Amino acid sequence: MNESARSEHLICINNNPVFAGLSTATTADVLAASRLRSIAAGGTLVAQGSVADRFGILFRGRARMTQITSDGRQIALRYLVSGQEFGLIAVLPDMVYPVTIEAVDDCEVLCWAGVRLAELFLRYPQIGLNALRIMVVRNQELQARYRQQLTERVEQRLARALLRLAVVAGEDIPQGRLITLPLAREDLAELIGATLFTVSRTLSQWEQSGIVCSGRERIAICRLQALEEIAGEPEPLPAECLAPCALAELLTARRTAQPT
Repeated sequence: MNESARSEHLICINNNPVFAGLSTATTADVLAASRLRSIAAGGTLVAQGSVADRFGILFRGRARMTQITSDGRQIALRYLVSGQEFGLIAVLPDMVYPVTIEAVDDCEVLCWAGVRLAELFLRYPQIGLNALRIMVVRNQELQARYRQQLTERVEQRLARALLRLAVVAGEDIPQGRLITLPLAREDLAELIGATLFTVSRTLSQWEQSGIVCSGRERIAICRLQALEEIAGEPEPLPAECLAPCALAELLTARRTAQPT
């Protein structure tokens, strides 16, 4: 590994909440325990039901997290972007992945074997504390999402989902801000826990009003302020939930209420 690549990897590790607050020497030790994997677009990073044997941080690219329900339906849970982690469950023995993660683009992933991650937890207690904090914050966010499912209108949830996607995976175009992820209306319905009919109807109304414009699996926000007004003030969440690298800038919760 050349010095430039090593420096980029160290920065990626430093910026991830699992390894926050570590010394330079400790971060170097963490990097030494990792390996870099390349996954082509469409390839699988982890598969639902397989043994959870590795933890990873997405170094380059984007990935899609899905889950197969008990009745055989596949639902989209979230998208991962560079800097985000997955598979923390691998630190525990005899666990399986509850989701599948597939590469949207060609990806590079920094990976740690589960047993090596467990060794790092024991050697550096700060990593274990960081992981515990992540679990607590995720639980807080799941509770918040559940309340939103029960109390908020679909229009609000959809507006917030689009705004978050535009932050983490958007680029400016003449019409407004394009969400660069391949995003079907079915994906949006699954992300916010609503029916495809309701999401399609809402997006069609917004298109007629010039708030958004869409094409094949592409959505652009054309009137940002109007969409923000529909979204309203979000429920306050811990700062970590809003960080680009960490926990829940997209809607991570499984569908926990009946679709509207």
